[in-house]
Amino acid sequence: MFATFAVVEDAIKKLESQVEALFTLTLNAFVRFRFLRPMLDNKKLLDRIEQENKADGFNRLRNWLYWALILELAKLCHDNGKQKRAPSIYAIREKLKNPELVQALEDKYAKNNREMAESEELRKEFRTICTRFCENADRMLSEAVAGGYKTIRDKLIAHNELRKDGKFHDVKDEKLKYGDERKLLTTVSELVTDLELLVRNTDVQSVWSSTVRFDQEMVCDFWDLNDASNPK
Repeated sequence: MFATFAVVEDAIKKLESQVEALFTLTLNAFVRFRFLRPMLDNKKLLDRIEQENKADGFNRLRNWLYWALILELAKLCHDNGKQKRAPSIYAIREKLKNPELVQALEDKYAKNNREMAESEELRKEFRTICTRFCENADRMLSEAVAGGYKTIRDKLIAHNELRKDGKFHDVKDEKLKYGDERKLLTTVSELVTDLELLVRNTDVQSVWSSTVRFDQEMVCDFWDLNDASNPK
């Protein structure tokens, strides 16, 4: 519970910094994913690598990038949640269980957007977004994908990445599959979009869109592809 107005203000400032950092980290994870994606399913690229006899090095690079993405996703979802200081969905969700903090955020939302609509309408809008975020965050954190990536992260950090047969740890060991990372990253971005509205009162939809265009151009230029998202 918060004792004074100053304490509430300080808590909001710290939360704003967490959300801003989480947004930046999510953008970076998307860049990593868009660079990696053609390496997973673009037949034109894979055929060219095979024809140039570069498959061994290519596969190693793909594995490094893939596991780095999984580590990043695990951190975005769960990292250091018990301390509630890290920019993760879990840590911020825990903070939003405090009714005084949520009320202060609602007051700020109504104040900062007062030129857009009446106070009651803005407060209703805030509660709708807050409920949506909390429900979706709880669902995401309880599902197998986020939990499985956390397990993989813990094993990799503990330098236990090799199985008994000497092969690199595989997502299938946690009953996951390739493609789950894209779905989870999309979910995280939707959660972060809601957090930006709730905490920083900022609409970041245009930032996502512009980043997608820029990243696609960069990836296509690097891999010499017409469409990096086309698996054919």
